Amino acid sequence: MVFIQSKQSDILKKLKKRKNFNQKLLKKFKNIQYPLKYKKKKSDFIIKNDFTKKSVNDGIKKILKTII
Repeated sequence: MVFIQSKQSDILKKLKKRKNFNQKLLKKFKNIQYPLKYKKKKSDFIIKNDFTKKSVNDGIKKILKTII
């Protein structure tokens, strides 16, 4: 399992830019999901995402090197 780690403020900024952003729906989703600490603990890999293609691609490459 792969956990993508991002700052909550960055995630919220990205979500607010969407034309169909709904704050109430976001809260409902957050309430039914597992806590981030739990998901991070259970993950086999963690990718730090700063919302650039390079950061995510580098994380994916590291995972592929480990698996293959």
